[in-house]
Amino acid sequence: MLTGKGTDAQLGAVAVNVALLMKLFGHEDLKANAAQAINAMNSGKAYELVQKLAAHGK
Repeated sequence: MLTGKGTDAQLGAVAVNVALLMKLFGHEDLKANAAQAINAMNSGKAYELVQKLAAHGK
């Protein structure tokens, strides 16, 4: 999922959840939030961040 490899339904489900979380932190536009989440997953940035966090925890 974090590398953009998933079905449209899977990516959409993650994007909706991220969009709602972003709204809790002041980002009101749910469509823009979902688009940003999808772009992050498709670009691989989400995966890179998880990799960095995992390496930092070792």
